[in-house]
Amino acid sequence: MLKTKSSKCIFIMLYFFLLLFISTVSLKFGIENYSLKNIYLTLVNKNLEDQSFFILHDIRMPRIIIGAFCGMLFAVSGSILQSVFHNPMAAPDILGINSASSFFILLYTFYFSKFFELPTIYFSIFGAMLGFFLAIFFTIEKRQISQFRLIIVGIACGVLFKALCQFLIMQSDAKLSSILKFITGTLYHSTWKIIEQIFLPGCFFLLLAFLFLKKLDLLLLKDPDSKNLGFSPLPWKFIYILVALGLSATAVSGCGSLGFIGLISPNISKLFFGSQHKFNLIGSAFIGANITILSDFFGRIIFPPYEIPVGLITIILGVPYFLYLLKKTSKYKE
Repeated sequence: MLKTKSSKCIFIMLYFFLLLFISTVSLKFGIENYSLKNIYLTLVNKNLEDQSFFILHDIRMPRIIIGAFCGMLFAVSGSILQSVFHNPMAAPDILGINSASSFFILLYTFYFSKFFELPTIYFSIFGAMLGFFLAIFFTIEKRQISQFRLIIVGIACGVLFKALCQFLIMQSDAKLSSILKFITGTLYHSTWKIIEQIFLPGCFFLLLAFLFLKKLDLLLLKDPDSKNLGFSPLPWKFIYILVALGLSATAVSGCGSLGFIGLISPNISKLFFGSQHKFNLIGSAFIGANITILSDFFGRIIFPPYEIPVGLITIILGVPYFLYLLKKTSKYKE
């Protein structure tokens, strides 16, 4: 772990420049490769050939922006949940939050969108809240939350809502390619319109996450210790859980359910920055953005012209780490 404040700031800057580098590489390479000059002309909205401008401006740029932004949202959400529950395996996808959000987005899309039109983020947030509190309901015993049972119940809820998503898709006549992203997670259908829909809500929840960092640090203490300091943890746990649900729900409405970003990123960040959230949250956000964009880039170039959804790449990366954490934290089992 980095010890000094200056070394932590340097690493934050390194993650930021790494994000810029990966974004540039992702813009440059693909089925069609483009020069840095073309990328620059696209960024400043200078005239290019119609096809080049369309690919760079309307296809690659939105998926990079959405990938980075949603990766940040998932990562910060996971970091908050891990702090609130004192559990390194707590993450929005592990607890079934992402799958529940996906289900209610699909439910609205298939059955209610014909009657009224609302942003899908509302249904995503409702699904996230329902899925989470369903997992908590079946986890609490004698007014205590079993950490190990929380993970097991969360996984079960996630499987349930994924099955319901698949059922809705089987009953629908809609094009599968445009809706499967809510199960696997993909950036293939990224557009500037989606960015407009998720940007302000995402920034709002990120602002709330960073607004009371000292309170979030106090949540790392055991409840008796925090109460001895005159701090009441229960209201702040509830507030930060709602913030975490809002972050993950916003990300799901943008790119679908990306697995393990919220699990891997906070744990990597803790290795460098420790548990103090002043640096840990920022580190988690940049790590989540880098992993998401890099996974999407590899998914595009491995088997061209076919694409591997970014959600499958993150699952391949995340499953071994999840099994490692499951073994390491078996002490939670009662």
